[in-house]
Amino acid sequence: MAHDETLLLYMLEYAGYVVESAKGVTWEEFLADREKRDSVVLQISNIGEAANHVSDAFQKRHPEIPWSNIIGMRHRMIHGYKLVNYEMVWKAAQQAIPELIRLLEPLVPPEKP
Repeated sequence: MAHDETLLLYMLEYAGYVVESAKGVTWEEFLADREKRDSVVLQISNIGEAANHVSDAFQKRHPEIPWSNIIGMRHRMIHGYKLVNYEMVWKAAQQAIPELIRLLEPLVPPEKP
């Protein structure tokens, strides 16, 4: 598997973890559960880190993926320290991440048996 494809696979995996962690959870439950918040923040950060290493050429061929938003969110979360905006994280987990999965799935080649 090519380098970019491997990174896309990682992004898809991490996105799946976000959706799984936020599934069936209300905003209030999310806010009250530090472990769940930390898990979602970590996985969104991982998505951004992987996206940051996807080649510029691949990113240019796929402008439908909001690369700069994904990478920027990772930077804000990692370098913001205690200033993480959990409302933004929650909205990403509920809306942006499922949409990202939809956009990434066609770009990741199927696994070979």
